[in-house]
Amino acid sequence: MTLRKAALLLFVLSLMVSLGTCNQAIMVAPPGSEFAGNSLIPNPTFIAAHGDVSVISGLLLDGTGQPVADGTVVQFFTNLGRIQEQGKTNDGVVRVNLTSDSRSGTATVTAVSGGDGGGAPVTTAAAALPVAGFASSMSVTGGSVVTAASAMATTDVIIGSARPALVVVTADPPRLTTGRAATILAQVFDESGNPVANVPVIFKITSGAAFARLDSGGRAVFTDNTGRATDTLRTNSTATGSVEVTATVPGGATPGTVTVPINPAS
Repeated sequence: MTLRKAALLLFVLSLMVSLGTCNQAIMVAPPGSEFAGNSLIPNPTFIAAHGDVSVISGLLLDGTGQPVADGTVVQFFTNLGRIQEQGKTNDGVVRVNLTSDSRSGTATVTAVSGGDGGGAPVTTAAAALPVAGFASSMSVTGGSVVTAASAMATTDVIIGSARPALVVVTADPPRLTTGRAATILAQVFDESGNPVANVPVIFKITSGAAFARLDSGGRAVFTDNTGRATDTLRTNSTATGSVEVTATVPGGATPGTVTVPINPAS
């Protein structure tokens, strides 16, 4: 073998090794990008444990307010359940699936794209994001996280023992005199009529709010192991007429409503 042929062979081998070890660059969001509303949209917002799915969507916009280029890569993280490691945009929209495992609780999903100067995302201490680790299709358990992303957004998905289908609401006592209080009970059932535990219930006065209030103040009240959640309805000393209270839960379940008549104290 001549010296020239040996040099040519060495060059070809070096080129093959170089091509075999190089990673293809991914397209990420340019600097100044952001998710519309700085948020993600889960559908549904409540899923059952053991393999139920919520579709997580986000609209990613560049610095001019236009959708980013098709194929822009967005990385996803979760502290509960499993989520696709990454998704790619189409008309600025990215969608991935969050799949529940055997655990119940609140899954916080985080999406990031971009990096320092628009390059690949960089990593640093885990405290920088509201998740406990770096991208994987499994639950995040520790390590480093993306921090210098051009765009970042989060959302929560409630994972419970079953998906709620119906809310039944009652009042005790069913009728009030002015200045008194009643316990509002919401019972949450799945499609088979079984009670659903660990579901956030939002109580709201939908009629009569001028002379009544709820102790929850609009905060979520979680159901117990029997699917029950309670709030307290209070009226002022001049209340007359009736108060309507509605209880809703995430996931598209039929809300429940109760009407409490209020009579002047005798």
